[in-house]
Amino acid sequence: MPPRLRRVRDLAVYEHHGTAPDAITQPAVVLIHGAMDRGAGMLRVARRLRHLDLIRYDRRGYGRSREAGPPKRFQDHVQDLDEVMGTRRCILLGHSYGGVIAMALASTADRRVAGVVSYEAPRAWESWWTQPPATDVEPGRAAESFLRHMIGDELWESLPDRTRDERRAEGVTMIAELNFQTTQRFDARRIDVPLVIGVGQLSSDRVQRAAMLTSSEAEFGALVTIEGAGHGAHSSHPTEVAALVDLVSE
Repeated sequence: MPPRLRRVRDLAVYEHHGTAPDAITQPAVVLIHGAMDRGAGMLRVARRLRHLDLIRYDRRGYGRSREAGPPKRFQDHVQDLDEVMGTRRCILLGHSYGGVIAMALASTADRRVAGVVSYEAPRAWESWWTQPPATDVEPGRAAESFLRHMIGDELWESLPDRTRDERRAEGVTMIAELNFQTTQRFDARRIDVPLVIGVGQLSSDRVQRAAMLTSSEAEFGALVTIEGAGHGAHSSHPTEVAALVDLVSE
């Protein structure tokens, strides 16, 4: 059955009904994508979780939610997630920037949050993260550079002109998110539900350090390294990323 599309705060939200008989009684899984991505980028993980009720959405400024963005402050993303969840108990699964959003909401002790999975969420406010604000960067060029790095020049060049123009237009949101780096915080010490931190074996020392620190701060934190994976594990290792949800549910 195809997902149901609904609009929340001008965001495109896709709801998938789980195939398991008891899916309606289990927490739904909310998939939260990272920078320069969209809800469709989490589809490979979603297919491994089809037995559960799922919610994925295009964050403001991306995909079919471009009309809602760019965000004016980091809290806009947290409020979006709050409303996307509705009244349902949920497990939050965030990739990269999406993990920051998931943990920021979970830090508020919201009773709807049953658990959190975060894969390589940055700690950009740390002095050792060393990611400068993007104040003098042309957004379209920055978006193209980011995507060329993530998917490769050959795939980028193969995209239709219209698609490349749409992705360049999302650079405004990417730049805004980079410039929130001192305020896009979470406090893992305040998360009182199971928190699984995923990290790729091939990822940088900086990313490894962030994952270890976040997992050590959380009262119910666990660190899981995915062998052979880098930052794009939601695409390259979707089975392993989806399995992290089971660890939260145990």
